Amino acid sequence: MPDPTPIILDTDMATDCDDAGALAMLHTLAQRNEARILATLVNNKGSYSAGAVAAINAWYDRPDVAIGAYHGESVGTDAASFFEAIATDTDRYGHELVTRDDAPDAVSVYREALATNEHVVIVSIGHVNNLLALLDSDADDHSQLSGRELVADRVATLVVMGGEYPAGKEHNFAARNAHEVTNPVLERWPTEVLLSGYELGVEIQTGPILTALEEHHPVRRAYAGHPSDPLEDGRPSWDQTAVLAAVREPSTYFAVSDPGRVVVEDDGANTWVDDPTGQHRYLINREDPDLVKGVIAALMVGQSTTG
Repeated sequence: MPDPTPIILDTDMATDCDDAGALAMLHTLAQRNEARILATLVNNKGSYSAGAVAAINAWYDRPDVAIGAYHGESVGTDAASFFEAIATDTDRYGHELVTRDDAPDAVSVYREALATNEHVVIVSIGHVNNLLALLDSDADDHSQLSGRELVADRVATLVVMGGEYPAGKEHNFAARNAHEVTNPVLERWPTEVLLSGYELGVEIQTGPILTALEEHHPVRRAYAGHPSDPLEDGRPSWDQTAVLAAVREPSTYFAVSDPGRVVVEDDGANTWVDDPTGQHRYLINREDPDLVKGVIAALMVGQSTTG
């Protein structure tokens, strides 16, 4: 059996429940020894986003997974009330980190994780402000390499849930001041980038399966709290597709575009440019979405599947 994929998850955990579903998937994949979670980073300025991550990590018996937070003010929004409720329920989940003030800076956590690991896959399921700060970081006690050098040396692939392909305007690239940081990251990132766009996850609706979990399960609580009623009607699996492609061979579930470059305009809109020398690719729905839906749903609740 191959070694587990070393993963860093960078999430906004802000207003949508699919971030919680993606983190649940990642913990299941770690339980199956397919992934090794190095760190969980938060790229949203909301105070309670980091605490919700801590509660979910603790629920899955990984309270010691490093959590780093964005401490700036320009990108993101307040976390949804259901995430705040999860973050502050320390008696139930046993975590200590409640707000981003309790967490170290995301860049420090990134640099420590990368300095001590190789062939790392980073999964970004929110905005990319932490990634830009990492690229711009200086040598420190963790590594004498600059941020860009450290990424080039230690990161195998960056998987990004963002954009719409071949062209569009999507939340993670455009909303909450993210447009200011997206293109610099995609232009300067030194390793291959795999993009999971809006059009991919919107066709894969998951959520009702979570009713099989305990009512106080933090991931079920996140879905129960979302106003779209995803426990009944389902919710697009935007973030889950990125995690699936990061840990398992993407071509098992999706077609993968030829190499190229995604260009993001000042307003966050993106276009695809064919370029055989480009380091970007994007995922394309190939199978019936219901087939991928079954795999994602099973991983969200911890059922055994290699489908």
